[in-house]
Amino acid sequence: MKRILSGAAAAVLMSIGAALAQGETTEDAVAETNDDAATEESVAGASADYFARDKFAVETIVCPFKGAVKYKPGEISCGLLTVPENREKSRSRALRLHFVKLHARKPEKWDEKEKGEWKKREDPIIYLTGGPGAQAVGYVKRLKDHGARDVRDLYILEQRGIGFSEDFCPKFGLFDPSVGNTRDFDAYQRAGLAAIENCFAAAKAAKVDLSGYNTIENARDVEALRRALGFEQWNVWGISYGSILGQAYIKQDPKGIRAVVLDAIVPIEPGPHFQRIGTHYQRDLDLLEKACTENKTCAKAFPDFQKRLKAAIANATATPIEVEAIDSELFPAGKGWFFGDLVGGLPFASLYEQDNYPTLPAFIDAISRTVEKSDFGAWRALTAGGPGGGGAQISQGMYNAIACNDGWFGQLHDAVAKDKIDHPELASLLPDPALIDEIAAACKRYGMKPRPESDYAAVVTDIPSVIANGAMDPITPPPLARAILPGFSKATYVEFPYSGHGPTRSQKCGGDFLTKFFDAPDAKVDTSCADEIKAPKFAGPLFRTTGLLKLAALAAEDEKKVAGPALWFALPALILTIGLIIYALAPVARLVNRGETMPTLGARPLAFLTALLGVASVGGLGYAAYATFEANEVLLLGGLLGWARWFSIAGVLSGVLGFGVLFLTVKARAQKALPIGTLLGLILTGASAAALAGFLLVNGFGPI
Repeated sequence: MKRILSGAAAAVLMSIGAALAQGETTEDAVAETNDDAATEESVAGASADYFARDKFAVETIVCPFKGAVKYKPGEISCGLLTVPENREKSRSRALRLHFVKLHARKPEKWDEKEKGEWKKREDPIIYLTGGPGAQAVGYVKRLKDHGARDVRDLYILEQRGIGFSEDFCPKFGLFDPSVGNTRDFDAYQRAGLAAIENCFAAAKAAKVDLSGYNTIENARDVEALRRALGFEQWNVWGISYGSILGQAYIKQDPKGIRAVVLDAIVPIEPGPHFQRIGTHYQRDLDLLEKACTENKTCAKAFPDFQKRLKAAIANATATPIEVEAIDSELFPAGKGWFFGDLVGGLPFASLYEQDNYPTLPAFIDAISRTVEKSDFGAWRALTAGGPGGGGAQISQGMYNAIACNDGWFGQLHDAVAKDKIDHPELASLLPDPALIDEIAAACKRYGMKPRPESDYAAVVTDIPSVIANGAMDPITPPPLARAILPGFSKATYVEFPYSGHGPTRSQKCGGDFLTKFFDAPDAKVDTSCADEIKAPKFAGPLFRTTGLLKLAALAAEDEKKVAGPALWFALPALILTIGLIIYALAPVARLVNRGETMPTLGARPLAFLTALLGVASVGGLGYAAYATFEANEVLLLGGLLGWARWFSIAGVLSGVLGFGVLFLTVKARAQKALPIGTLLGLILTGASAAALAGFLLVNGFGPI
């Protein structure tokens, strides 16, 4: 899977639900942590200069992700900014923060009649990243083609403790997985606590001051970068956690900000905001159900998808899904167990991106049916592992430090406790409140007690602003955005219909929307980008097949095991393709050469139709796999897009006709000798079609 979970909810789920190692924190280690904190000389105070030790100098470097992201010299550049780890402690060590510059570039299709002559604007944009903990490389890949940089340079600061900005727990996902590889749900959840303890202990051993990783210091880093780059002002664009950081930055550096766009909002004020996963999830399911009932295809195919999903979550929580594991290093028990948090988490994660909405009811139907039928053969593919011990581009240590220092775990306790009453199935995505309390206690043991609530007071500003939100954002829904509006006296609220998390980033018109606003922040905001969004065109039921993932699991287990099925599929496909070309060109060749047609009792035209159906089946199923993955990669757990069934039928029908070709060929040969080429071609066509049909039926691609 390219991405299963993202954003704030994903980070919580990763920290709690990952199969990670058991860790210990000794009393001596805790005492040492507290002693170190006590001996630091504080520089806090009403008149404290927190930037006294900042040098405001940047160093140009070769982008550390070079090779992972395609770009030409001059399109993207990178640098380092040195800052104190904790500006509130005089003896704090220095950190080097990585930042990226996406240079403004004239788009290939620039409409001068509509937009005038292209000209680079001199007021750049600083993009405040989400997570927290999301690494910069993912944003570079996503934003390098975004319209926001059509006329402006776009800067991305990789926040402290993330990726190339000195990630202090780069091995978070590599701890002994045996702790979480269990069928016991409580033990599975506690593996996350063990991982957090291990991370904090490793950071302590490396002399990391964990109390320095908080939103207030992050906001100071943003100001330090602005001053180091020499900008008097710049435009701010923050999404998700970036909206929290954006609010902190507005209070930190108001004179350095020209205009602000905050999207996917979480209020900076303390409280159980994004942590109300069950409540937000229920809200989105209701909206999805409403949109589904207004669409004839969806309403007919999926009348009760919400009810069935909740039942599936409850079922998988009570009785874990068990599969034979492929990667014994990641699953030492030899088996993989999956729980309700995965069954519910996959649709929840799909709600982040509105591109998933057309197929989401179909996926919920498919995954619910999988649980109902206990047909988990394809789920073995989830135990195949991958690069980097999980490969997620989240610096989990930094996320947990922010959660500790900003007081999120206390808020999470209250949120989950209420949601477990109001929405018990959906609240199972997050851990038990008692376990959350243990995480909060671990925070304090390592010197990370929540900062004063006064640091997180609501914003009051007259900076021209846009407060944006996706109407179906599952983690930061519109009520959170509307909650911060009173403090923004010059703000316009823009809600994007049928949109998920961060529509200014993900909607195609987002670039023009941002450019128009930043060009004239005091003018009336053009909301046409949001106003023109239409309801999703829902797909019908998926073509239920586990064939693709079963073959993928077989290949992951041992590439040699898939050689036979691959040859079984590829050889008939090649022969049928060659046959189709020959049968299509043969009449032309006979016409040119004025040759006679050898009678075959209809075997030749039937062979052409057989080859045509076989080639259509191969090409159609291949494209269906690609289109399904592009629509939403997790759909493959349930099958392929519904229209793939027609290509399965074509393949089986090709096999039936193939037997007809063989029968007519034998009959024609009995009446009169056929040229060896004709005879061989007809036999190969018929046999290949039959072999292709056999492959589809045996390997789970049959139409029934």
